[in-house]
Amino acid sequence: MMGAFSLYDSLLFALALSFESFMVALANGLHNANFSVKKGILLAILFAMCHVAALLIGYALGKTLSNNISEINNVSGWIAFAVLLFLGIKTVAEGIQCALGKKEKVAASLIGFIVQSAVASLDAFAVGFTIIIYTPLGAAVCGGIICFAILLFYSIGFFVGKKFGTRMGKYAAILSGIVYIGLAIEVLLECVV
Repeated sequence: MMGAFSLYDSLLFALALSFESFMVALANGLHNANFSVKKGILLAILFAMCHVAALLIGYALGKTLSNNISEINNVSGWIAFAVLLFLGIKTVAEGIQCALGKKEKVAASLIGFIVQSAVASLDAFAVGFTIIIYTPLGAAVCGGIICFAILLFYSIGFFVGKKFGTRMGKYAAILSGIVYIGLAIEVLLECVV
């Protein structure tokens, strides 16, 4: 992860963000079963674009702040570790709450979908801080990978949710959190080795 761009890490970020998107889409599909295919795809686009925007804003802000920090590679590694560990623990906790039926991420109106997309994108914003070692082109490629993955997972999740409900999606957040924790461990090992 300490190079100008890591396809491997970008794919893992995309996977982790996509699992959460899939879970949210399952719930939205279940509770908005009357939505057309077109509306489902538009929601997937909204969700993906919010994530990419948040990622790039986090990246730009992280790059700006990092210019004032010496030994950026070491410091950014520890920041990335802390952010990813926090995201992992938070996402696993949310997944457990969903699995126990104590929490559902569901929106019903356009404003609700926009707010839901923006709030769900905070994870992507945090990921933006963890990729500050990427070149701008690398960050854009990472954003493209994440956009594609979220479009795909959200669309599938929404239409599966319309058909079958949210039972299998309850565990997607837990898996997403485990991926974040795995990424945090990878970054920690790079910092100490």
